[in-house]
Amino acid sequence: MKGSLLGKRVVQAAGWTTLLVLMGLAIFLFREGLPALTRLPHEGLVFAVHPSNPVTRLEAEAIRALLRGEKTWPDFGGPAAPVVPVYLGNLERYVPAHRDPALWRKGLDSLAEQPGVLLALPAEFLPTHTRRLEVSWNPWIELFGTLRWSPTYEPLPSVGIWPLLMGSLWVSLIGLLVVVPVGLAMAIYVVEFLPRPLYYPVKILWELLSGLPSVVVGFWGLVVLVPWIKDVFHLEAGETALTAGLILGWMTLPLMASLTEEALSAMPPLLVEASYGLGATQWQTIRRLKLPYVLPSLAAAVLLSAGRILGETMVVLIVSGNAPVVALTPFQPVRTLPATLAAELGEAPMGSYHYHVLFLLGGILFLLTFVLNLTAYFIQKRYVRTA
Repeated sequence: MKGSLLGKRVVQAAGWTTLLVLMGLAIFLFREGLPALTRLPHEGLVFAVHPSNPVTRLEAEAIRALLRGEKTWPDFGGPAAPVVPVYLGNLERYVPAHRDPALWRKGLDSLAEQPGVLLALPAEFLPTHTRRLEVSWNPWIELFGTLRWSPTYEPLPSVGIWPLLMGSLWVSLIGLLVVVPVGLAMAIYVVEFLPRPLYYPVKILWELLSGLPSVVVGFWGLVVLVPWIKDVFHLEAGETALTAGLILGWMTLPLMASLTEEALSAMPPLLVEASYGLGATQWQTIRRLKLPYVLPSLAAAVLLSAGRILGETMVVLIVSGNAPVVALTPFQPVRTLPATLAAELGEAPMGSYHYHVLFLLGGILFLLTFVLNLTAYFIQKRYVRTA
């Protein structure tokens, strides 16, 4: 009796500990990511133009277009003069660092006399004979309404997360297209056709496959699958969303097959015997009885597999091309949310806008995987209760 009570308390303590850890993780992620929605990335910088420039206010994307040379001042009602961008990242291009302060200040003053000048400097560096330019920054538009990811671009970063979401979507979709039919076929074969002496060796093999380090699998994909994809589809490079999706689908097969096999094995034998007694063949029993019966459990297995694929990092870093672009086909390089966190978080200065945006991405990834796993749990719970 005491042992049973102790075991119950241990299980309850483990459950509460898991819940508290998840809550603490979520709070930490969103506490660090919230400043990406509340602060400006250009804090400490003042944007200014020549006093004769009639433009008084610009959107952040408009300023980036001017800096990249995609737009000119007349596009926004400004002077017919070339854009002369001046910010900390390119200051030495105009004012060499070895000059003394007086000559340095004189160089800035001469730049400020250009009619098309666009300055983004700390207030103490700003020449006096300039007029400040108001910059409109909407974090929601910048994050969810733009299609460029360049969080270190000076002086205004581009933090549109759609390239990363699209990359995650492509990889997850391709992985599911591989893992769902193949994993289902594997489970049906093991339950219905595999000789019983081979059952446990196959299960052990599944466990071994699921335990392979993702780095090793990624290197194998880089050496074997990447050149094959390049040659078969006549691509410039084999590091694509298709490559990452195929490998992740293969890596997730043991999970999908094991969950489906457990659901099929748990089916009441009386139902199967009744089906055979009515004259149904083995395939008719599988297709018309077993698969509909385990459909909720199968849906849960698909969602859990999607969560596994969505959260994978190292394989995607190695074989996807790691390019934060909006991929319109699976034959383009992509970058996913986890790969972005792994590639950039170690280099982002703590407390910078880049740092906070990455933690916001971590919070979004946490929510996506949490919702997938929670949905799978409720589907399975409902299935067990109905059964």
